[in-house]
Amino acid sequence: MRFRRVGAADEPLVVAAIHSSSRETLLHRFFSPIRSVTPELLRQMLVLDPTRETCFVGVTESENTARIVCGARYVKLLKPDAAEIALTVHDDFQRRGLGTFMMRLLARLAQVENLQWFEAEVLSTNDKMLQLLRKLSGGQARGHWTGDVYHVEIPVQVLGAD
Repeated sequence: MRFRRVGAADEPLVVAAIHSSSRETLLHRFFSPIRSVTPELLRQMLVLDPTRETCFVGVTESENTARIVCGARYVKLLKPDAAEIALTVHDDFQRRGLGTFMMRLLARLAQVENLQWFEAEVLSTNDKMLQLLRKLSGGQARGHWTGDVYHVEIPVQVLGAD
């Protein structure tokens, strides 16, 4: 697997990843069980403003066919030193440590930009993400529930530790 920044040329790979993901995975990432993406959403996912957001993907290749199997991003928030994060691992590649790897890579990239906090909105049914955040935060996360959504804030420095 190769990790790299996402780009506009990745549109067909992102579309294929969404079409082949489970409803549960899509619900947890987009808060809606989408089966296709609008051109506007694709543009938001693929055309980044490097001054405020970072996104990378994990790509596998077999028989000259590339496949995006995971992705992670952060978008800087208006409050200083903070960014909102999101990550997705395709169903076929879950439970292999990719979420941990991507969170730590996001944290390292954020530290270069002097970000101090990551924030995320996580559905109550997303046990895998909630467990990952608990594990990586070492008890230093803070958060609160609003209905079925958990808003969590985690120090970036904690996530960047090995």
